[in-house]
Amino acid sequence: MKKRSFMRSLLPFLKENRKEQRLDKGKKFIGILLILVSVGALFTWEKWGKNRFLYDEVLILRQSVEKGTVITEGMLEKKNMDISDDDCIKAKELQTVIGREAAFFIHKDALLFREYFQPEGMTADEKRDRYVLGIPSDWLASLPESLSKGDRVYFYDGERFVTSALTSTVNLENRCVEVIVSRQQASELSALARDGEKLVIIYS
Repeated sequence: MKKRSFMRSLLPFLKENRKEQRLDKGKKFIGILLILVSVGALFTWEKWGKNRFLYDEVLILRQSVEKGTVITEGMLEKKNMDISDDDCIKAKELQTVIGREAAFFIHKDALLFREYFQPEGMTADEKRDRYVLGIPSDWLASLPESLSKGDRVYFYDGERFVTSALTSTVNLENRCVEVIVSRQQASELSALARDGEKLVIIYS
């Protein structure tokens, strides 16, 4: 009788103990689940989130290029970088770089900016027989008001076509231009100026 009474007195304790064991198991499961979720979130952030939200996809050169090099798609590479300068060329602007010339030597892996490039044929480079020739106002019969940098100008001596070149600088205020020419073109234009001929410019 005493034994039954003792067992009945233990029942509430045993039930409470089983309840606590179930709660402990539940807490352990939740703890493990939270750890797994945290690890998964960290992995996702490192693999995809960081690149998407913290980094910008920019263009860099796979190799260093010399002044006057015409840029091709194969020379460029897209790269995710943490940048502070919004003016650098982004990957989506790839087509604005292809076909243009390096204005000077550019190191590989450097951030690229628009001023690093210019239209093909506009880079003065002695190795490529390209020189900047200043055409002062007293060489010209007239200078079109709408002429701008990068336009191709055609020089005429009266009705005779002389040569054509790309403009690298246009100074409408002083009525003069600078053009990219070969040594032969420079000699020919200079000779006409020495003879007192006035050059007529037509451009496209």
